[in-house]
Amino acid sequence: MSRERVVVRWRARAHARQARLDRLRQDDATLLDRLHATPYENVVFPPVREYDEDAAAEVLRFSLRLGRELFDAGASTRDIQTAVVAVTAAWGMQNLEIVISGCALHLQYAPPGRPPVVMQAVLASEDSRDLSRLTALQGLTARIAATRLPHTDAAGALDRIVSAPARWPWWFTVGGGAVLASMLCVLASGTVRAALLAPLLFLVTNRVAWALTRTGLASFFVTAVQVALLMAGTMALIHPGVLSGREGASLLAANVILLLPILTVVSLTEDAIDGFRPMAAARTVSLAAFLTAAACGVLTVAFLVPGLDAGARTTTLTALPVWLTLVTSGIGALGNAVFMGGGPRLVPWAVAAAVTGAGVKLLGTTQLDWTAPLATGVATAVMGLAAGALAPRAGAPARAILIPGIAGAVLPGPDLYRSLLQILLHTPGAGTYLTLTLASTAAIGVGAVLGTLLGAGGERQWRRRLRPAPAH
Repeated sequence: MSRERVVVRWRARAHARQARLDRLRQDDATLLDRLHATPYENVVFPPVREYDEDAAAEVLRFSLRLGRELFDAGASTRDIQTAVVAVTAAWGMQNLEIVISGCALHLQYAPPGRPPVVMQAVLASEDSRDLSRLTALQGLTARIAATRLPHTDAAGALDRIVSAPARWPWWFTVGGGAVLASMLCVLASGTVRAALLAPLLFLVTNRVAWALTRTGLASFFVTAVQVALLMAGTMALIHPGVLSGREGASLLAANVILLLPILTVVSLTEDAIDGFRPMAAARTVSLAAFLTAAACGVLTVAFLVPGLDAGARTTTLTALPVWLTLVTSGIGALGNAVFMGGGPRLVPWAVAAAVTGAGVKLLGTTQLDWTAPLATGVATAVMGLAAGALAPRAGAPARAILIPGIAGAVLPGPDLYRSLLQILLHTPGAGTYLTLTLASTAAIGVGAVLGTLLGAGGERQWRRRLRPAPAH
């Protein structure tokens, strides 16, 4: 009898899930259907209630603030939509329409027979990240959905999160980036001397970028200046013999990795897969602008390249021992977690994700003869799988676990450096190599999305088996 009940319950859930998927495919989904395959898909929300214009405006205003803060902290577009739907459903609001475009979040409350209440919030044009704030904001969303926290209490909690000081002082955060630069230099076959100088070059370019940003200079030119400074600084260390050519190559490759907009790459892929095409298009423009700015920075000092010695002009980097690759990937993830504002509880999970990803990539490239894009995609998918499955236990979003580990484990920074250098030196096959490097970068986004979805879905199924719903 017990087995029959389990079968009946499983069939009922499968039928309901299929019905929701059918509505989603037909683009005729209710807002609650948008919570399918999210942590809130099985939450029992209160009955729908009617809101007058003033009360509806208050709820929409809070939802817009929450969505904008999530975006600024580095949340994905789908997570922003999920948070808004879950919060408004917890307060009994339906007849709500949500549109997240490339630069704004639009909300409309339109109950039948009444004038709609429409509000919008402008989103930042640049991706940013604050992992501690992201964790706190998603925790507030879960608390509202689970306890139906009153609106005034929720607004107060949001105020406290927004006004709270940064997790770390600025100098400590920048120090985390310096540690990451040093570890990435080692991963790019750098010596101890190069690994000690890489953080100094990072600090110079980081502070120059901060000063330029304070003047209101467009981010395009800030990126171009950073890349030009990296190139010029490296050449200045090579010409007098402070660094050998190979050491300079590893130092430059490490700092190039730190400039890559990996959050934009991952978010772009997520948006394209999840159907947020306006956001994907906007991020594509941002990514193209970054690459153009980086190219401008390289071309500004390209005249220095032909005068370098053969060691500096080499496009080959020496592979590291396996143990050293894993150790530096883990330490790099630690530094990156601090650089992105992550708290102490997040660090062990980010380190574990980075070591796992680095191990899988090494296995694929050295033992299985995989191409770089395939190894990168599979490694990132495994990292995403682990992050999605462990996120509830870690008390942090899967994104906060995954992103810090990507830089040290799978980012093709050395490959990008080599491809750019090959183009400057007119090496045969340079275009093909650059294409493979860009394919590896795209594989990071695909692997991250696939792995996170599988990991989160598997974790929810496992919890459901451990705590089956009572039979009715």
